[in-house]
Amino acid sequence: MKRLLIWGSGDQGLVTLECALAMGVYKEINFLAFKEKEYRKISGFQLYKEQDIMLNQFLTAYDEVIVATGDNDLREYKLSILTLLTIPIATIVHPTVVISPFTEVGTGCTILANAVININAAIGQGCIINNGAIVEHDCIIGDLVNISPHAAIAGHTRIGRKSFIGIGASIIDGIVIGKGVIIGAGAAVIHDIPSYTVVAGVPARSIK
Repeated sequence: MKRLLIWGSGDQGLVTLECALAMGVYKEINFLAFKEKEYRKISGFQLYKEQDIMLNQFLTAYDEVIVATGDNDLREYKLSILTLLTIPIATIVHPTVVISPFTEVGTGCTILANAVININAAIGQGCIINNGAIVEHDCIIGDLVNISPHAAIAGHTRIGRKSFIGIGASIIDGIVIGKGVIIGAGAAVIHDIPSYTVVAGVPARSIK
């Protein structure tokens, strides 16, 4: 069994811990708090702070590291450090998740309970797919995308890098969503969305 470091001890760190524990493959799990964000102590688990350790030496003591933050920019930055230092990056998948054997999932992803990813989908690196989210067949999800709980993404949809899909949002089939898009909670997306746009509503319309 392996040692896991969860890099980030906020809300995303907590749900990542729950997921990692359910996997049953780690003999030890510790936390490393970001210097950029607030942290919380988690009862029963060792918490370290970036400012108190020698980062290179500290990271190499673990078999795998997962970056746990919903902030796409910060997640990208920390993953780049792990890649530069050739630290093994974990992929955390809750045992209740349904993933087609014909689907590809990139390294550094966290996929939480009861998510479904269907046949011929491709999930990029460093994505977060939250509880109960559905990614249908033939979807292509770019790196560092964050999909909120119970979002539903129909088949043949493409979502660009570092986009955020709000809780309960629905995207019909064949939609193309650009990079850095933010889709509000409960939105119904029925048209393509250009990069760096914020949309909300039913149907979804640009608000920024």
